[in-house]
Amino acid sequence: MRALPPPEDATPEQRSAASELRGLRARLSAELAEVRSCGGCARGHPLPNGRWDGGHCCGGKTAEIFSDDELWALHLGGTMPEDLRAPSSDHAGCAFRGPTGCSLPPVDRPTLCVRYVCRELERELAARGDGARIRFLAGELGRIFRGLTALRDRRSVGQTPTSGSERWSEGDT
Repeated sequence: MRALPPPEDATPEQRSAASELRGLRARLSAELAEVRSCGGCARGHPLPNGRWDGGHCCGGKTAEIFSDDELWALHLGGTMPEDLRAPSSDHAGCAFRGPTGCSLPPVDRPTLCVRYVCRELERELAARGDGARIRFLAGELGRIFRGLTALRDRRSVGQTPTSGSERWSEGDT
């Protein structure tokens, strides 16, 4: 894992993108707060995914979910190490997944966790009539995250940062 530079070492463009990500994570999470699909999708699956009801997608490995890029984006957006508290109970998959779901507030979750929409959830959103809006927000979150990491990569190899305005494609959700 690369060391995280202090936020003040980031460019204004990087800090702005990280702040925008934090706001979008909160907004998208609020839009998904009432979904039902996530409440039982892990039921019956083998461990670690099936340990708790819901959150099959949360059964991933913490080190893979919290990549260097995700940690940098979270850090740059204001997440502090003390904000990353694991549940006091057993967890299953990700270290932050417990019997009642994720122990992290949405703004402190990796972009991947907030924007992932499985097929079951996609069908529910379509039936609710807000699938297009959710898909757009998830796409924006992914696009800005990729732009932020591109800014970091360019800076780390001595290139001039650009706007990071790559277009989101259909395959990104």
